[in-house]
Amino acid sequence: MADNGSTEQLLTFLIGRDEYGISILRVREIAEYRPLTPVPMRPVWMRGVMNLRGTVVPVVDLAAKLGLGTTAISRFTCLIIVDLDVDGERTVVAVMVDAVRRVVDVSSQEIQEAPPFGLGLDIVPGLVRVDGELIVLLDLIAIVTERELTGAADVLPALRAEMTENIEPADARI
Repeated sequence: MADNGSTEQLLTFLIGRDEYGISILRVREIAEYRPLTPVPMRPVWMRGVMNLRGTVVPVVDLAAKLGLGTTAISRFTCLIIVDLDVDGERTVVAVMVDAVRRVVDVSSQEIQEAPPFGLGLDIVPGLVRVDGELIVLLDLIAIVTERELTGAADVLPALRAEMTENIEPADARI
């Protein structure tokens, strides 16, 4: 987070009853939850992949990745589509959360450093209080490492080909 007194916009979301935030500059779009294509031999937090306008995008269950259990699908479950720069390359990832809450403006001076005990090293760059509620800021790049994204990317070309092969022309279904 910047420390020059600038204002930053955060997108906040819920995991369980707790509110978390990320820089809105990372967010490409917010999508309703939709059925996913499972990926075999992946960790529990890799819920599968989705087709986003012709692009196969890995879906990370943020609760599971943070060790908070898996996200129970509800009518509020959302997929936050984010752009991550991993080693200079743009990677699109969908992050599954219980609900999107709000967009807030915070001054960089309002952001407090995370206490050094037990908050997960680099994944929590800070905390901020908004309207009396504590928001935990998350660093998605630190949460989803390059190695993990590369592992997911290894299976994406085969899945992309399989998804393309399984799409029938509209008149072939008659």
